[in-house]
Amino acid sequence: MADNDLDSLLDEVERKYCRSEPEGKGAACRADGERGKEPRRLKNSVANVSTDEEDVDDLIENILDVHMHGGTKAHRTKPSNQKPSKIANQPHSKKCCPVYLGGTMVRFGVGTNISERACSQLRCTSCDFSVLSFDDYKWDSSCDYLFFRNSMPEHSKLQSKMIRKKGSRAYACQCSWRSVHELTDLSKDLQLRWVCGKHSE
Repeated sequence: MADNDLDSLLDEVERKYCRSEPEGKGAACRADGERGKEPRRLKNSVANVSTDEEDVDDLIENILDVHMHGGTKAHRTKPSNQKPSKIANQPHSKKCCPVYLGGTMVRFGVGTNISERACSQLRCTSCDFSVLSFDDYKWDSSCDYLFFRNSMPEHSKLQSKMIRKKGSRAYACQCSWRSVHELTDLSKDLQLRWVCGKHSE
């Protein structure tokens, strides 16, 4: 019975306030009713969107942290505005420019256009070995890549392919070798990947 009374009451309200009025007014009434609901819906949807965006941002940040730090989340710190302090009494280092090779008549030191000296701090960027040099020796013509690959840096093994020659200097790393008798600009030998590893003074 209660359900029938409620239905009757609703029908009466609908007849009185919506159907009995002209169509335009009823439409306006319905439109107003819907318009009243719209801001609430819009507000809720905006809140949901902002919440969703925050969730997505958090998710992306978590994924990046896990990827970068191997599964452990690290706290991000703001970059400091402080400049790194210079270490006191840091040894002064220089590089050769240009880099020279030379026979025993050429002194070792920091090579420049004015001071033409042979670099004693050579390093190979190809095999990452320090370049060794032997005064008054040259390499035998039978030397090959495998010999240096298997012999470096043991002097006793290298000696088997060294020939005594006054004034000459034998250079070698694990992948390249040269016999030099006079001052030579390294930049003119394009096959060598030797660079100056800095001189401490």
